[in-house]
Amino acid sequence: MENKFTSKRSVAKVLANAMNLLDEKYPMHHEQTAYLAYRMAAELGYDENDRKEIIWDSLMYDVGLVILPDGKDYSFRELSVAGLNIVGDVKQIQFVRRMFLAGQADSEGDPAYEILSKEARFAEIIDLSRKVSKLLKYSDAALNQVEDICESISSMAGNGLHSWVVECFLRVAKTEYIWMDLLHQPEVVLTYIPGGMDISIDETIELARFMSRVIDFRSSYTAAHSVGVAVSAVRLAEIMGMSADECKMMAIAGYLHDIGKLKVPKDILEKGEKLTDEEFNVVKEYAYYTYLFLKDIPGFEQIGSWAALHHEKLNGYGYPFGLKMGEIPMGAQILGVADIFSAVAEVRAYRQSMAKEGVMKTLADSIEKGALSGYIVELMLTNFDDIFSKRDEEVRKESARYTASILDTEE
Repeated sequence: MENKFTSKRSVAKVLANAMNLLDEKYPMHHEQTAYLAYRMAAELGYDENDRKEIIWDSLMYDVGLVILPDGKDYSFRELSVAGLNIVGDVKQIQFVRRMFLAGQADSEGDPAYEILSKEARFAEIIDLSRKVSKLLKYSDAALNQVEDICESISSMAGNGLHSWVVECFLRVAKTEYIWMDLLHQPEVVLTYIPGGMDISIDETIELARFMSRVIDFRSSYTAAHSVGVAVSAVRLAEIMGMSADECKMMAIAGYLHDIGKLKVPKDILEKGEKLTDEEFNVVKEYAYYTYLFLKDIPGFEQIGSWAALHHEKLNGYGYPFGLKMGEIPMGAQILGVADIFSAVAEVRAYRQSMAKEGVMKTLADSIEKGALSGYIVELMLTNFDDIFSKRDEEVRKESARYTASILDTEE
């Protein structure tokens, strides 16, 4: 039996934190959606496994937002079409396909609705829950808002929401403490997911690769960046003699190293000229968010450190902590070299991709500045063609997935 590496609860917390960064107007939106959906599923008599499933579904329901234009409240069908290729075949997260299928059933009399009963009902529970979350205001007591929210949701019965889901919500709404939980501590829903070490390291890699798409698909310029970093860092780790498990941890760190970048506005990510000092301060802060998201995850003690510190420099001029030689873990140094290697090989809004000679010169210059380890860079340069070819193969696959996602939303 495969050894377990971390917990679903911890991974769910990371996913929720990351997804909440996509729309700062609703800072606890995904936990609120999950909390209310869980309570409604309980009211409808679903068993504990189904209720845990709806938590995951709720945390990830709008993953398609990463490739959709800003400023619109999309329908479930639009979100699910956009999200299909982002999720891929992640076993733990199959909600997107269920939502897409459920979206084909437009009325309770539709045969598709009966065939897809569970999937359709899950989608509608989450749809209602997300609407309630966006009606909640942090500026007033929870109970002062109940009547108005119930009236708003009731008005949608038969006009966007089926009557059964509205009736279920109105029953749940009678319990006062649910509203207080919903406004003040919706994250309590995550405690309903098992907290033990119940995900293997390979399953964690699968989830981390999925999350790399959420991070990178916001911009065509970064669509395959984290994959490229992960593959390059793993190959470097192998060459340096790291163990098989350490190399797997390096893959996870590579996929998640930019998770805090969800905090960076898209217009900064795609700016075609030099950033202002203020804009660069926003960028520098993202590495700290990576640190915050990963620092308390069981099993991630090394992974979180490697991912969060990949912008630290041996000369002390890196960020977010300004660490120096002797303070930066070897894994973070490997990731830092892989990050620069991949970044300069990519097209960006402000420049074209560099050819092999340009990539090699950039890395060599970093040694002269005292920023990167000469030993690691030398290994990268010595094994350049091998590492580049492995990176290029995976980058092409990920870029094709991104292109398919964009094309599907345009049909």
